[in-house]
Amino acid sequence: MTSPHAVVDAHASPREFVQIAPAVCERLLGEPASRSSREWRWGRKGSFRLKLETGGWSDFETNEGGGVLHLVMREERCDKARAVEWLEQQGFLRTRNESASNGQYRHQGVPAQSTQTVGRRRNSEGSSSHDPGETLRWMRRQILPIADDPDHPVRNWIRRRNLWRQELPLPPSLRWIPADAPVFRRTHSGAGAIALPLAPIAAWQASYPDTPPPTAVQLVCIDADGDRADYENSQGRRVDKPKFGNARLAVWTVGDIRGDRAAVCEGAADALALAARDPDPVIATLTTPRPPIDWRGALSTFDFITLWPDMDDLNKNGQRPGLDAAVSL
Repeated sequence: MTSPHAVVDAHASPREFVQIAPAVCERLLGEPASRSSREWRWGRKGSFRLKLETGGWSDFETNEGGGVLHLVMREERCDKARAVEWLEQQGFLRTRNESASNGQYRHQGVPAQSTQTVGRRRNSEGSSSHDPGETLRWMRRQILPIADDPDHPVRNWIRRRNLWRQELPLPPSLRWIPADAPVFRRTHSGAGAIALPLAPIAAWQASYPDTPPPTAVQLVCIDADGDRADYENSQGRRVDKPKFGNARLAVWTVGDIRGDRAAVCEGAADALALAARDPDPVIATLTTPRPPIDWRGALSTFDFITLWPDMDDLNKNGQRPGLDAAVSL
C-alpha cells in the first residue's frame, strides 16, 4: 500500500517542491538502497543521491542532476509540461480543478473555474477525469474483444504497420479501451486506445499465461482506421500516448519469458514486429532504461539477452538515449 505523501500546487516555490522530492524519487526509482537523515541513495554503489534538505539529486554515473521536474523529465523522457502532468496524475501536484476550487491556481492563462462548476463536474463524472488508479482498475476488468473482428481498430493499426502475421492470434496482453470508457470522460478524439499493461518481469513470469495485475498502463490512442488519435489530458492538452501508474522497471511482454532467452526493445510496435519474426519472447520497456544498470538485476534471470535499441536521432545533448542505454547495459 502506498504511503501518504505531500501534495503541492503547481505554482509552488522550489522550496515547497522539496516536500515531494523523496516520494517522487521513490515512485520513479524504486526503493532506495540506503537512507539517512540527510540523503537517500540508489544503485549498488549509491551512485544516485537525493539530498533531502534541498530536494536536489545527482547521478554520478551520468553526471546529471537537478530538481523534481528535471528528474521526471529524464525518467519519463518528456518535456516540462508533460512532467507537470505526470506529477498531477501521480497525485503529487493538485490538479487544475482542485486548485481552482480553492481559488488559487490559474493554468497558463486559463481562468480558474468556480467551485460551483467544479462541483457539478465532479458530481457528473464521479471522480477526477484522469485518475491513474481508476485506469488500472479498469484494465484489470478488461477482456479482449479484438480477436474475432478483422476490422477492429487494433487490427487496422497492426496491419497498416505490418507488425504481425495475420494467421497468428493476437497476444493476450494486448487490451482495448473504447473511447466511451469512463477513463476518457468523453474527451477522446478517436475510436479508443490500445492498452498495454506494465508489470515487473518477475510478475509476468509468475503469472504466465495470464496477464499480471499491472503496476502501470500505457495507452496508444488510435482512430477507427488505426491511425494516431489523442485525448484531452488533465491540463487540457491533446496527447496520444498517456501513461498511468508506476512504470519503474515495469515492462510489457509478448510470449513466454520463463525460459533462458529474451529480446528486449523499447516500443510496443517494435515488440510485435520482433515477436512475429523471431522465436524468442520479447520484452518491451516502453521507455529508455534509466539508469541502465538498474535493469541488470531484472534481466539477470536470463542466460541470453538480445538488445534492440531505437536508432533515434541525436538529441540536443548529442545523445541517442535508447542506443546509449543499450551500450551502457
